[in-house]
Formats: sequence, C-alpha cells, structure tokens
Amino acid sequence: MEHEIHGSSERSEGGREAKQVKVATRVARMEISMPKVLRATRAHQALEGCAEALRSDDCGSLYLKSFRSEKISCFWSHSWHGGPWMKIMTLLVHYNGRAAVLFSLCFSLISMVLFSLGILPGIVRAPRSPDWKWSSWSLISGFVVAVVVLLLWRPREPVFLDRICINKNNMEEKKASIFSLGGILKRSEKMMVLWDPTWSTRLWCLFELSAFLKSRGSSEAKLLIRPTFLGPCSMILFSGICFVMLPVTTISFNPSWWPFGSLLPALGALLFLFIGGYVMVGALRAYFRSLETLQERLQNISFDDCRCACCDLGHRLEGVDLLCDREIVKECVSIWFGSPEAFEDCIRSELLAAVTWRLKQDVFTRHWSLSVTIPVFWGFLDLAASFAIIHEYEEALSFIIEGLVLWLLCGPILLDFMTWLAFRYCRRASSIRREICTNLSLLLVASGGFLVILVSYILCQGFLNERIWYATAFFGGPWCIIAVLQFLYKVSHRSHRSNSFSLRSS
Repeated sequence: MEHEIHGSSERSEGGREAKQVKVATRVARMEISMPKVLRATRAHQALEGCAEALRSDDCGSLYLKSFRSEKISCFWSHSWHGGPWMKIMTLLVHYNGRAAVLFSLCFSLISMVLFSLGILPGIVRAPRSPDWKWSSWSLISGFVVAVVVLLLWRPREPVFLDRICINKNNMEEKKASIFSLGGILKRSEKMMVLWDPTWSTRLWCLFELSAFLKSRGSSEAKLLIRPTFLGPCSMILFSGICFVMLPVTTISFNPSWWPFGSLLPALGALLFLFIGGYVMVGALRAYFRSLETLQERLQNISFDDCRCACCDLGHRLEGVDLLCDREIVKECVSIWFGSPEAFEDCIRSELLAAVTWRLKQDVFTRHWSLSVTIPVFWGFLDLAASFAIIHEYEEALSFIIEGLVLWLLCGPILLDFMTWLAFRYCRRASSIRREICTNLSLLLVASGGFLVILVSYILCQGFLNERIWYATAFFGGPWCIIAVLQFLYKVSHRSHRSNSFSLRSS
C-alpha cells in the first residue's frame, strides 16, 4: 500500500520532524480515527470487472463498493509494483478454485450418467465398430463448468483493499483512513500477502506486516502467504492436462489394438510434457530462485533500503510538501517494537524461516495437486461411460477405479517430484544455453516419472486384459503403497519443521 500524506507546509526541518512524530503516534495507537473509515468490500466486488480495482487508477466509483464493517475477514497486502494480472489470477484461484472443482466434478458425474443412459449423443472412435459410441461429455462439461465458475463465482468474504475501502476523493477521510490503518489491521481476522519479488522491497508492505504482527503477537498472527505465481501456474497446468486428456476420449483407434492403442493418445500427453512442461519447469525454477532472493532480503532487511513513493518524488508533489512515509513508519515501529532494529530482528528470528518454508512447502499442497489434475479423472469417467453404454459394467467400474488412482495418487506424486526437482536445481546456469539444457534435463527426468505411470498402466492392461480386476489391483496397489509412504514422510517432516516456528498459517 502506497500512501501520500499531504499538507506539510512547514519548511523547517524541526517542524517537519515534529509533525511526522505526531502522525506516527496517532497511527501507532491502532485506533479508528473516524467510524466511517472502518470499511470492507465483498471479495467478489473486488474482483468485478476483471478486478478493475487492482488494474485501474480511477477510484471514483470503486469506493461505492465498500461498506461499514466492525470486522474485516481478510486484509489484502500486496505491492502495486507487481504484475496485476498475476495477482488477479491468484485471487480467483484462491477464492473460486474450490467451488470450480466441486461444481465441475458434479457436472462431469452427471454427464457420465446421462451418456450411460443413452440421453447424450456420442462419437465413433472405432471405425470397425460404428455402433459403439464414445463419450467426451465429462471432460468437456467439467472444463467448461470449471472455467465459468472460476470467473463468475461470487465469494462474499468481507475483505479490505485500499483502493476500494479508502475514499481518495475526500482528503479528510483519506487522512483519517491512513491514521486508522493500524486499527484496521488490528480488526482484521487474517492478512493475506499476495507475494511477488517486489513485495519485500516496498516500505508500506513491511509496515502492514509489522502492524499486523503487533496487533496479534507474532505467535497468534493468522498470516496467509499466496505467491502471485500460483494463479497462472494453476490455470496453465489445469488447461494443459485437459488438452492431454482430450485425445484419450476422442482419438480414433482399432479395437484389436486394445489396450496398446492407448499409446496413440499418450503422444498428446508427451507433446504437452515437452512444450507446456518445459515452460512449467522454467517457471518453477524461477519461482524458487525468487524465494532465495526473498530469504536474502529478509536476512538483511532494513527500512532504509525499502522504497516508498514520497522519497521517489523528492517529498514534493504538485508544489506541495510531503511528509516522509519512511520516517513515519520507522517511528511507528519504534513505538510498537522498541526500535526499527528490534522489528528487523523479529523478522529475521521469527518470520524468515517460517515464511520461506511455507513459500517452498505449503504452496503446492495436496489440495492444489488434486484441483489441477482433476481432468484426468474426467477423462476416465468418459471411458467408463463409453463401456457402460454397451453394458460392459465391470470394465466401466475398473476405469473409474483406475481414474481415481491416477487422480488421487499418481498425479500428486508426479507433481511433488517435479516441484522437488525444480527446487533442488533452481540455481541459474551461467549461460542461456546451459539454462535451456538444465530445463530440458529436468523435464526429461520428470517425464520419466510420467512414463513409469503410463507403462505400468499399459502393461497391467495388456498382460491381464481378460482379468479386469487383477489388472486394476496390480496397477493401483503399488501406487497406494507409495502414496501412503509419501504421506507419512511429509507429515513427520512437517511436524518436525512446525515445532521450530511460532507463526501460524492457514
């Protein structure tokens, strides 16, 4: 949040410093200067018009979207110097992603049932069996519903976004809002940091963090950290998996090739791995490199090194002297923590390890993995419906079980492996050629995990084709064991690390 505090016409340095101390003292009280400035807006209103509030500088009509509120569910902390579209996509995924997944799953199940009953038309995939109709409804309806819900869902959580909740057209109310910022943070149940590399360089972002920690105590602060990288990453991966599954439900094949005919749709998956996968590996490595930069900045954090708008403008705007935000913030922090140095020590001792750990480990969670890989299950629902319509119910049920294994077990394992590789080898290479070679090498290794899953599935289907349940058990059993072992490892590792941190996170 970047504020300008206007109205200092005093030319003397002593007068300016006295006024800055006075302003800082008012802010540090964490009181609400004027009842009308304690305002919130619904999350869906902040996201209306393609999140106009995060893109446009025109705040005239945006203030009308806010309302008086005694409590604020979530305070959005972000840098105005970060990419707006990345923030918008991350907020959409955070607030609408769960609803999008649930609604799309329901519609895909309904589509499977309707096709199985012969209500929905199908396509001919096997030229030698023109009467055998195949379904693509679960995949297509799931994708369409997910996109519609993601864009149009209306979360009603009351949030604070400065561009909406601060009346910048009324100077008196604007100043009152700035003086009440500490009180607004104190009345916020949680704070969500939309993190990008510019966030830790902005003075007001650090002020919001210090005020929130002071109002709660660092051990009680409910802090959500969402890297803006997460939104576009999720959307690209979700869409890519949908395109991978599309040939699985639409490509023509000869029934006599079954199950080795599934190698043809697999070519689409390999194509995605070598195009979309390369982009994903490069983006993941860049993300983990940015976390190393964040760690270095927090380790050497200093209010004197942070940037603020007033200092960039030389403390003058349109002929009006500006008070120094940096000095005001440092004075507030001195009142709260004893000195700016004490707050900086708090960042290094309590926040540094917790924040960097969560940005590394708590971003790509199992819930996230299941959300972005759900199109795999939709594709197998289509295969199940295609067999159910010809009354091959055992085949249909085995496809549903295999789809669940791939979605619930194999997908998260493969994504965890891919993110671990990107984290382990995130250091930038010495040249562009070596950087490309590193990305390709990691992609080949990650593709090996995909091929293991694919080959194990095809072999089980090929050698045990007449024994459907044996094939399903031989394919799913080992992956169940691997998933359980991975889960136990992550739980023990997480509990060990969480004992070292006092900061709670959602």
